[in-house]
Amino acid sequence: MPLSPDTDLGPYKIVEAIGAGGMGEVYRARDTRLERDVAVKILPAHLADDEDGLARFERETKAVAALSHPNILAIHDVGRHEGVPFAVMELLEGETLRERLEKGALPVSKALELALETTRGLAAAHAKGIIHRDVKPGNLFITSDGHLKILDFGLARSTTGLESSSDGSAVTSARPTEAGTILGTIGYMSPEQVRGQTSDARSDIFSLGAVVYEMLTSRRAFKGETTADTMTAILSADPSEIRSARTVIPPQISRILRRTLEKKPDERFQSARDLGFALEAVSDVDAALSSGEPGAGPPSIAVLPFTDMSAQKDQDYFCEGMAEDILNALTGIEGLEVAARSMAFRFKGGEHDLREVGDALDVKTVLEGSVRTAGNRLRVTAQLNSVDSGHQIWSRRYDRELDDVFAIQDEIATDIVEALRSELGDAEAPRIVRQTENQEAYLLYLRGRHHWLTRSKGALLKAMESFQQAIESDPNYALAHTGLADLYSIEGLYSYLPEDVAFTRARASAERALAINDHLADSHRSLGIIRLYNDWDWDDALRALERSVELDPMNATSHLWLANVMGALGRSPEAVASARRAQALDPLDLFTNALMGAHLAFAGRPDEAVIECKKALDLDANYLPGLYFLGDAHARGGRLDEAITMLANAAEVSERASFFVGFLGWAQATAGQRKEAQATLAELEARAANEYVAPLHLAMIVSALGDMDRAFELLDEARQKRNALLVYTRFSFYDAFRGDPRFREHLERMKHRDLAASDRIRPG
Repeated sequence: MPLSPDTDLGPYKIVEAIGAGGMGEVYRARDTRLERDVAVKILPAHLADDEDGLARFERETKAVAALSHPNILAIHDVGRHEGVPFAVMELLEGETLRERLEKGALPVSKALELALETTRGLAAAHAKGIIHRDVKPGNLFITSDGHLKILDFGLARSTTGLESSSDGSAVTSARPTEAGTILGTIGYMSPEQVRGQTSDARSDIFSLGAVVYEMLTSRRAFKGETTADTMTAILSADPSEIRSARTVIPPQISRILRRTLEKKPDERFQSARDLGFALEAVSDVDAALSSGEPGAGPPSIAVLPFTDMSAQKDQDYFCEGMAEDILNALTGIEGLEVAARSMAFRFKGGEHDLREVGDALDVKTVLEGSVRTAGNRLRVTAQLNSVDSGHQIWSRRYDRELDDVFAIQDEIATDIVEALRSELGDAEAPRIVRQTENQEAYLLYLRGRHHWLTRSKGALLKAMESFQQAIESDPNYALAHTGLADLYSIEGLYSYLPEDVAFTRARASAERALAINDHLADSHRSLGIIRLYNDWDWDDALRALERSVELDPMNATSHLWLANVMGALGRSPEAVASARRAQALDPLDLFTNALMGAHLAFAGRPDEAVIECKKALDLDANYLPGLYFLGDAHARGGRLDEAITMLANAAEVSERASFFVGFLGWAQATAGQRKEAQATLAELEARAANEYVAPLHLAMIVSALGDMDRAFELLDEARQKRNALLVYTRFSFYDAFRGDPRFREHLERMKHRDLAASDRIRPG
């Protein structure tokens, strides 16, 4: 029976009915405990009487609730009313994609944006083993602020049979489904679903392809006069070429759609993540629209990391370094477009279909290679392939002494330009700029950077050893000094070492690098980081980072650190703009995406911050900056349980490093988990007797527990030790300090430019 207003379902009070479908009634309700509006779905009696179906509903509801993804409808609770189960979900304001499509096709940019958000939600679910099986416009919801939520994720695994509807489609329920129903519509099913075969993540990809086609054309990808005709089309017919329906659709997007709608699952994108990479590559619609027809436009190339064919499989760092040096040399060739390192290196390892690589990276040619070492002998093979034809343009093997590695790199880069000479015209031969001719130092530097990029504490020690050995081999190797400076700065940032020790060492290395070569963008960036974190010299930090960007405008990392200076100064709009520039240059870089999230959080945009941080974690679930910035973003959005989960993960991944443990204790105390927070504080206090624990890491927890006198004492100690994180006053853990006159005094003693941060009203 329908529920009347004011009916109580435990703590939920029904307000009004907002929808109905074959899978139950949906109501607006009031959560009287948390004083918020929610949506409540009452399941029909026939499901309540099905013991297996009910068990599956409860199991899958818990699984979806655990996803906690910004592009998936959140499930808050489950319960029973007079023996009938119900689910409590977030209440959405906006419209379904089906309702939006009734107004016509979407702009290309908006369609891409919604498709990308859908892939992120699907990727998160697929990673947990949850397949939707009913991706269609009615199950995709566009919120009032323009973001997408996937509805009814996997709540049904059985169907009740197919019936024709008035528009020739078929649904798996006795009446048309409304927003929130969970049964599939035949027009969006994959061929394997139509055949009744087992479906997996690739079925969801097919369904999403049909949805994107409709977003761009306002036509169904598969539609017949009868259900049988529609099923036949899904099994054997291809949709009309998308460019014949709308001439402004970029060819890159057409290629992506064709791949999502392949009849055989093995010929589609193999995961939502892979589809997401492809969509990321064409998300700059202006660039996509200017690219012209396939085969038109400038020549383009992706350089994939070379494969280690050595018996010991210990040359990974060398393979990456060789590919990156060639990539950097080609980037300087006028008229040649080169895929960013982070995008190309996602295809590291294994066999890859050339069309998949070309679609994902939007390039016409792909360079692949392998490296084999044996003693002092080196064999490098390289081949340049055409994406469109799948044929080799050229292939060559280089058998040399290991000492000839530089010459091999130069030859490969030159051979590529010559192979593309008909398109590049009079372009000059590429030139690989090196900071050392000492091959031993070069290889040691590559090994150090390989370890450095992982950012784990153990890997940092290996990186330090490699950089130091590189400097011993060539004392004038500026990049090795820069690598060492950055490593010590990170140790100071996270207080792995006492700040005065870490930054003194970092400064010496950065100044030595600049003395060797003051035109090296990386060295100016390294010095700017020290000026920011340890000197609190805001003007010099800004000048150093601006100089780094000036020397290498295509260096994403320099733009990102310029954003960090802006963020420290409270200039959030400029920080976000600089971070966006870094992201455009290197869209799949872990650090770039994590910091993009941080700056959006600092700017008061926590929901957007969550999306950006998850880009990094989708690529590496244990990436530390992604974990703790996501924790901060969740906390800002009032999702303290999610924040604690992320920060607990960060604490474990970091091997209980005090910064991450302190951040976790702060979140526990802020969430009212005083016992847990006090235990975390006791852990750090006990460790402080035997190792360095930064005062700021204790202050985080103490302030959230309400002992502000001790918290300010610890903050004073942190300032005297010049803790690096004092520059980022927009972190959530400073909220307890805001509004207290002592906090403004603290910032004035630092000569901090973001004094406005002290005047913000504390939450509550």
